[in-house]
Parts: sequence; structure tokens; C-alpha cells
Amino acid sequence: MPTVFQTGEREGRPLFPDRLYYTSAQKVADILQVPLPDPVYLSADDGSTHIDISPADFRLVGFEVGDKIDITSDAEMGEERTVTTVARASGNVRLSFSDSLTGTYTTAQNAEVQNLQSFTNGKRKGITRKQVETLILRTQDKIDNLTNNAWRPMLQTAEYINFDTYKPYRRRYYTDYVGSVPLMFRNAQHILRLEIWQGADYREIAAAEIRLKINDFTQITADTDKVFLCPGGGGVATLTAGDGSSKFRSQFDNVSTAQQLADLINMDARKGKNPTAFNPSFVFEDVTEADGTIEANVHHEFMASANADYGGGQIKISSMRRGDAGENATYACTSPGITFTGATDTTKTVSSSTTTTIVVDDVTTLAPYGIINIGATYGYYTSITGTTLNGVTDLVGDISAAATNGAKLHQKKFKIDYVGTTTGDEGRLRDWWADYDMGIIYFNNSYPYFSWNAVKVSYVYGERYVEKAIEDICTKLVAMDLILSDDRSVLLPEGTQNVDLGSKYQLFKAQVAETLPRYTEVMTVL
Repeated sequence: MPTVFQTGEREGRPLFPDRLYYTSAQKVADILQVPLPDPVYLSADDGSTHIDISPADFRLVGFEVGDKIDITSDAEMGEERTVTTVARASGNVRLSFSDSLTGTYTTAQNAEVQNLQSFTNGKRKGITRKQVETLILRTQDKIDNLTNNAWRPMLQTAEYINFDTYKPYRRRYYTDYVGSVPLMFRNAQHILRLEIWQGADYREIAAAEIRLKINDFTQITADTDKVFLCPGGGGVATLTAGDGSSKFRSQFDNVSTAQQLADLINMDARKGKNPTAFNPSFVFEDVTEADGTIEANVHHEFMASANADYGGGQIKISSMRRGDAGENATYACTSPGITFTGATDTTKTVSSSTTTTIVVDDVTTLAPYGIINIGATYGYYTSITGTTLNGVTDLVGDISAAATNGAKLHQKKFKIDYVGTTTGDEGRLRDWWADYDMGIIYFNNSYPYFSWNAVKVSYVYGERYVEKAIEDICTKLVAMDLILSDDRSVLLPEGTQNVDLGSKYQLFKAQVAETLPRYTEVMTVL
């Protein structure tokens, strides 16, 4: 029987629930004046791009990837580096970094290393960084709920809105739009989906999509059949049927199979699904990561809904890239039990091929980088020159061998349901446009039926900048939690003369109570 409630649509939540946005463990340590861990001696001379310490010191202090460390000795002024890898080496623990050391650090000169994070995950008695970061995550949610706003990306899915117009005809007075709908939250950052009801189905006018239907789950073979997704560059994600957290189960019925596939695409935490990386992998910029980048996974590029108001056993997969940029995304599936609709299905004729290239008669409507298949063989290419597909790589079978003269090459591209060729997309004079700060969508050339629940929107909202006041509030709230914990407060330093921990708690509380109400948004229903 089901262990969780499945609504069909993804739940509204932080876009990245496990990331720290409002403060950091070190900022909490600074406000509480928690000292840095004691330095430990090197167990061997430095290796230019690495240092070694004993396993005992490693367990005691704790060192992790991303930690900033200070390396010193009796003969050197010291240097700071960021740990890139932690590994076992010759009976020691090796801390590696990218930039070579300029000085020489030897055991004879009492070389030592100090972790520049006050809270670590070492085995020493005290508050671990993991515990502090858990409190930060909890406090971020608390601030969002108290203020009815967010200073981080928040995902709002499947928000149903009534559509009506307040004028009897178009182009009246100062308006150049048919009607508008207000979003539940302002400060919208990105409209992921904008679905308008047309009496029998929803038209998608904001995101490129493809619709899948599980026709017969018994025709999906575990550990053999695959679904391929490509965002239009960078690599291809392979979603394999089978058991386990990295696959989707094709068991019981069509509806359950559809939900499993959607959960894997979304990396649903309720089902414990693991992230699915693209191959070859690629990264994108992210300031919350230690090195400023993060490896892209499927849930960063695609969003899926299963068994929603599209019907049982049906899956909607949409690109998270804005507008028609998502129309470069491609799809393929090896199972006859899964069919598709709503995509641009292109067929080309092959004229010749090599091991890494395929020449076709025409490349119009083909994605610049995408998945292709010839019969039961599947692969992808990385660029197009003239009528030649370059960088052809196999996914299933030998697609270059199948690309004989006269063979039919197929590609399925995601598609936005535009009207005609002169309308569509976001723009003041096109299908729709939005006031993102106020959270209002205006409809122009394409619009839904004038009825209740005629608009269905998924979007990301939240302030684009974490104000220092919010950072201060979050830091103090976490510090207050630490002070109140009896088993931890004994490890926090008190002021020598002026402020004890109890007084410090009351001071923080008063400061938060003074500042937080200024950021609380009041919702008024007219």
C-alpha cells in the first residue's frame, strides 16, 4: 500500500531545501565568539598541493571538502587553502588543495594546520557543524512562514487561479490585454509553467513540454528499458527501469509506474530517489557551493507531473529553461509500453556516416545538440555542421552502424503550444507578459476560458537578494537555540565582564522582535 500521499503534482517547497541561504555555521560561531579548533601537527612534510595529518587528529578536529585551512610552521608566515579532497594516504589522512604552497612546511619545523571553521564535524566534544546547519535549515523555514515571504528560491507548483475579465471588449482605455491573474506570491523569479484551460485540455504557453503515457507497464523491462532526456546541450540523462533509488519501478500498474518515473525525474525526497546526472556531466554557477559551481542533475533541468489532472498513467515533463529555449530539449524511450504526444517528431533521411558523424538530407527542426534514434539504436550528437551531425555517441546499440544510406533518423523535441507563427512566447504584444515584482500575469493573444480554475501556474518566487537584516535575524535565532540547549551552552563562551549567556539570549530576542515585523508581509483579500 502507498506510504505517502501522492497528489500528482510536486509539493510547494524551497527549490533547494537542503541549501543554506540566510546564514552560515561560521557566522553563528562569530556572533557567539566560538573559538577555532586547536591546530594539529602535520604527520609528514608537505606535498606542495597536499598535507598529511594523523587519523587521530582528523577524527578529533574534523576536516571536510570545502573547509578553509591555515598551514603554518616555525619558519613560514602561513598560507590559507581550501580543501578539495580528503583521502587516506600511506597511513595518514591527506588534505589536498588546488593551489600549490609557496612555502615549505616540514615536521622538523613544527608545521601545523588549523581548521578555520569554529564548528566542525570532528569527534571532539562539542557542537558539530551538522547540528548547526540543521538549525539553520529549520530557522529558514521559520522565517519564511513568519514573514509570508522568502529570500531564497521557492517552488510553487500547480497553483490554480480563476480567470475573468473586467471589461466587455478588448482594447479599452489604457489596457492592451484581455485579462490578468494574480499569483499567490509576489517576487516571482521564473514562470516554469503557464497552463490555460481550453475546455478539454490545458495549453502550455510558457514551457516546452512533452506528454508521456504509460500504456502497458508490462512491456517495460527492468534494467533494460530506458528513458533519455537531454536539455539541449551538456549531456544526456539516462533513466532506467528497475528497483532501487536510482531507477523507476515498472510494477503493479500504469499509474504507479508513471508516478515512479516522475519521482525519479524530480528527485523526490519522499521516495528517497537519488539525483540523476547527465553524461557527459556539466556544471552551472551556484554561489551557495564552496567552489561556486554545482553538477547539473535531471531535476535542475526538467520538472515532471504524473497522474494529475492530465489523467491516470500520464506524465507531463517540461523543461525548466525559459520559453522557447526549452524547445531544444529532446527525448527518447526504448520501451513500446510508453507513448508520447505534444512533441515535435522529426524524421530525416541518412545519406552517409562514420563512427562519430552522420550526414542527413536536411537539418531543419533538429536540435543543435540532441538525442536521435534509428530503429532500435539510440544515440546523441553534440553539434551540427551543414548537414552533418558531429560527435555522435551511442546510448543503445551502434547507431553509426545503423546509419546506412536511406535509413530514417528520428528525433523528438519538446514543444510549446503556441498559436500560429507570429504570436506565442512572453512579450508585451505576444501571448502573455508578467509583472514579476507584483506577481501578476497579463494575457494578450492567447488566454484561457473565462471560468474558475482556468489558469494553472508553476513558478519560482522569492527575493533575489538576502538582505543583511534577514541574515542577522537568522543568525541570532540559531544562536538563541544553541544558548537554550543545556547540553551545549556549557561549551559556548560567556562574556568576561558584561554579558552572560542568559542576558545575551534576551538581547538577541529583543533585537529579532524589533527587526522581524518590518519584513512581515500582510495579505489582504479583497
